[in-house]
Amino acid sequence: MAINWPIIIAFISFACLHSLTVSRAFKKLMSRIIGETVMRAYYRLAFTVFSALITLAAFYVIVIQPDTVLFRPPVYVSLPARLLQAVGILIFLAALKPVNRRAFTGIRQAMDYLHSGRTSGDIEGIENTGLVTSGAYGLVRHPMYVAGIFVFLFEPAITINSLELRILACTYFVFGMFIEERRFMQDFGEAYRAYRENVPMFNIVAGIFRKLKKADSSANASE
Repeated sequence: MAINWPIIIAFISFACLHSLTVSRAFKKLMSRIIGETVMRAYYRLAFTVFSALITLAAFYVIVIQPDTVLFRPPVYVSLPARLLQAVGILIFLAALKPVNRRAFTGIRQAMDYLHSGRTSGDIEGIENTGLVTSGAYGLVRHPMYVAGIFVFLFEPAITINSLELRILACTYFVFGMFIEERRFMQDFGEAYRAYRENVPMFNIVAGIFRKLKKADSSANASE
């Protein structure tokens, strides 16, 4: 099985650029270069646009590559796999629920600055809302990454390109979880340590069972 190097190069390039621009060291450097006010007002929006562009560029390079089908599963395999992918999408949407989407994309920061000339929040202009532990975050600590793993891992058709891509993507998602663990420990300290003891990192099945067990214990205690 021949390795499709353009896919590997495209994905690694995307991963490196994304990881660089989301890193604290890079954001601190940019803040010193462009100033704290401009940083709070526009960096998050610029990051969102840049991330979209490099995602589209990597996607284009990947989809134009010639491919070879290794396994096309029967419907009784592909249907459950598609359902699991749908579960991944639902997890992602649930993970977005407590997020301020306008602030997450940087639109709010830019619009506020254009209207009032003022900025607030952290280095990206995002207001600190504290540690989120409810909803999807009550099942696993990194639901967005888990959602991505579901979507890529359970793609039913196996081709050379899709196999390479799912290995790269799932590896990157797991790497991202460990990077976030370190960052959240720095941000939230003991609160995150306690959260980590009660909620699994990515095992959503264990998270669901823990949630059900806790709900059952609460119900029994109230009787």
